[in-house]
Amino acid sequence: MGKLKPGFTFTGPLGNISVYPMRGVDDPVVRTKGGASKEDIKTKDVFERTRQLNAEFGGRAKGSKWVMNMLWPQKQLADYNIAGPINSLLRSIQALDTESKPGQRHVVLSKKPRLLEGFSLNKKNTFDSTVRYPLSWQIDRDTLTARVEIPELVPGINFFAPPDQPMYSFVATLGLVPDLFYNGNGYEPSTNVFIELGSLQTATGWFPVQKGSPASALEIKYTRRPADESFSMIFSIGIRYGMPVDTDTVQQSKRVGAAKVLAMA
Repeated sequence: MGKLKPGFTFTGPLGNISVYPMRGVDDPVVRTKGGASKEDIKTKDVFERTRQLNAEFGGRAKGSKWVMNMLWPQKQLADYNIAGPINSLLRSIQALDTESKPGQRHVVLSKKPRLLEGFSLNKKNTFDSTVRYPLSWQIDRDTLTARVEIPELVPGINFFAPPDQPMYSFVATLGLVPDLFYNGNGYEPSTNVFIELGSLQTATGWFPVQKGSPASALEIKYTRRPADESFSMIFSIGIRYGMPVDTDTVQQSKRVGAAKVLAMA
């Protein structure tokens, strides 16, 4: 992947190259066009291994999409494209399937459910660099509950927020990420109930950045359980910022904040 130096403002296709911006990358990205045709890749024997790799990549991509959906609304606090790193982590999960044929290996995250614990959605200003105090948390697969305890925060002591943001709030999400199984046509979960369940979220009230906040806790619970155990729980915590609109309303700032995966089970 090539990059252009600052000052070169062109983006788009040009002959055999494409130039485009990528979130989380400072300089424009340059890629060349070309390669085998889609028809050749689909039909020719020489591309059998390519088809296998593409199929398994598709399984991991779908798994990454499930993870990101379950992290909503933390995605808007990310400062880079988290899809690729999550896909790479799921590669080790797919490698655990030693029984299926190449190109058909399942993505069974429940075999190693703590894989994403500590995963940061930020590269520049991380959650841990903002809240410099360990959080206490619990996650229970039997009851489908998760709880995080947030300590008292004192600006300049254990809390370091952007100086241009007047208000902040904590938001927690809990999601169920299904294992994905190859069925001959692609990768799907064992049941569609995960779509119906979706992800859950809860948040604290808004606090002034200059004053900090008292100790608080956030707890989330699913009231409905999937029919089987082919899933992993993913629990995340994020800090968002906002601007007061009036005495009772705070408008969340776009693309400002930090989040991480706190726990999995």
